[in-house]
Amino acid sequence: MIPLPAYVCAKGPEGLTKTLDQLLDEREKGDALNTPRYILYQLGNQQSLIRVDINHMPFRFWYCDLLGRPATRAVKKVIAEFVLDKCGERERLAKESSHGE
Repeated sequence: MIPLPAYVCAKGPEGLTKTLDQLLDEREKGDALNTPRYILYQLGNQQSLIRVDINHMPFRFWYCDLLGRPATRAVKKVIAEFVLDKCGERERLAKESSHGE
């Protein structure tokens, strides 16, 4: 069995949101940008490992459910809202949209 990397545990969508906000704070402080972060996301009996590359903006995400299931809507929604609202993608998309008109 392959051991899990060092990770932070996040329980439910609220825990995932809080953890992503903490990672954003780390990035803004310049803390270890070249080191990927890992989140063990738990919701009920679901456990998933999420790798977050905070070296890039917007953050890059890799998702692996420990039982091989696809990402849930809740996980997708939290990550999408985070990228749009906290990583500047909403503004970038609005700018691209206004240039295309």
